[in-house]
Amino acid sequence: MKNTLVLLTLLKLGCLVTAQGTCKKVNSCKCKLDDGKVIDMDPLAKSNGPAFLDVSDSGGVDLYSWNPCKPFSEGSCSNAAVCQTHSGTQYNCGTQDSAQFGYDTSNNVYTVTYSADTVSKSNELRTTTLYLYCDQGPDMFQPIGEAVQGTYALIYKGKYACPREDTGISAGTILIIIFFSLVAVYLIGGVLFQIFVRKNSGKNAIPNASFWLDFPALVKILRRVR
Repeated sequence: MKNTLVLLTLLKLGCLVTAQGTCKKVNSCKCKLDDGKVIDMDPLAKSNGPAFLDVSDSGGVDLYSWNPCKPFSEGSCSNAAVCQTHSGTQYNCGTQDSAQFGYDTSNNVYTVTYSADTVSKSNELRTTTLYLYCDQGPDMFQPIGEAVQGTYALIYKGKYACPREDTGISAGTILIIIFFSLVAVYLIGGVLFQIFVRKNSGKNAIPNASFWLDFPALVKILRRVR
């Protein structure tokens, strides 16, 4: 009965989106399509726990937590991308490092498959397939459940499952841009203040001139220490 429910749910959602081609892995939550567009779930990720916590499966039997990009811990689950709670005990159902992108032709959707470093009672490596349904509505996470022992099916439906143009700018790049922008504002603003307010000129027009003049020497000292 539970297996039938899993199959019916997937078939019902199969008409929501049509996708073609392959999606090459960039990292555990981002892949690039043949046309250059990307599927990027990074905006969903949380750094202090799962993006979706203890959501009941379609049969109301087990609870599942999922977080893209960043591993999380929950109970006896550690370093997990997916965690199942069954009868009060947690099981790691897949790690971030194991994430592999694919395409499910029967449902016409892209997928992410996670493998765990734990085995089921049948001594099979636990494996989870996440089906990505593109939808511009609210984000929805729906665990289908454990169709076969140690094999899990989950659904994510939302805008971050939709292919989009790749900006090519990561969070780290944005931080670097902000940092150098602030430095530029500091230097330009400081020079203008020194010239027009304090009436300084030459080297004295540089804010904290002594620090910047000594900066190359400080770098050399740090290199020697390393």
